[in-house]
Amino acid sequence: MTTSKRIGTSWTSSSASIGSIKLLGSCFGLGYIKKAPGTLGSLPGIALFMATRNLGAWPQIGLFFTFTLIAIGVSERIEKIDRSIDPEEVVIDEALGMWATLLFIWDASYTAIFAGFILFRLLDILKPFPINLFQTFRGGTGIVADDLAAGMVANLILRIILLNGII
Repeated sequence: MTTSKRIGTSWTSSSASIGSIKLLGSCFGLGYIKKAPGTLGSLPGIALFMATRNLGAWPQIGLFFTFTLIAIGVSERIEKIDRSIDPEEVVIDEALGMWATLLFIWDASYTAIFAGFILFRLLDILKPFPINLFQTFRGGTGIVADDLAAGMVANLILRIILLNGII
């Protein structure tokens, strides 16, 4: 068993445990698809939004915060298992960023969801300022932070678009 003294969590080192962690980090294998794993990894974020959109604000905040901590922990663990920085197959961060893009867009139409998806993917790929600043973070926090920032910026842009009646 491996224990993290920093955050007080423990992970077993069995192959079944490692397989489960990698399965979660890759969003059930989407991260292992060679063509556009980040784009495919964003899709579970839409599913998370759809599953939680009718909950009140506090349950959404609680679930989002919990998922964020899980994403950080899983990403950091996979980075240590693979001994690589920000492994390509880890796409749980894209799912979180996509969920952040749509979070609290209460009456999101399919058009708004699609627009949010495009916005998030563009911001995640291009990483304009200030999103690029979050790439300097290390470990699981570094893997998740830039996608979370891209999702927050995409959420703001999507709100402006919706408030101005563009879509």
